[in-house]
Amino acid sequence: MTNKYDLEPGDVVSVRFAGVLRHYGVVTFGGRIVSNNGERGGVISQTFEEFAQGREVQVDPRRSSADGYHAHHHAHRRLGHDYHLAGSNCIDFARHATRRSPTVSQYARGTFETLKDMFRR
Repeated sequence: MTNKYDLEPGDVVSVRFAGVLRHYGVVTFGGRIVSNNGERGGVISQTFEEFAQGREVQVDPRRSSADGYHAHHHAHRRLGHDYHLAGSNCIDFARHATRRSPTVSQYARGTFETLKDMFRR
């Protein structure tokens, strides 16, 4: 499990939910995590504990020292925006806030992990 003290602004974090899916958020300054949460109706800021809800947190570290500032800025600009499953969900939010595009290997890994979890049950 990731320790909240190991996180830096700009890190993309995720937790598993509904068995096979993942919920993504972006770490900002002050150790808060901003995510687009369908259950809460849109983009919110949470503590590490509120985001994790007792689940294991995985982290995708930021790519450069500049990413932390930009991710914080872009994430906070979206606070209060609505959640939409198609086009404005937690994955789209994390990619927008960190200005990252998923690579082909990330798509493949995500598909593989989802299939693996589905067959594990």
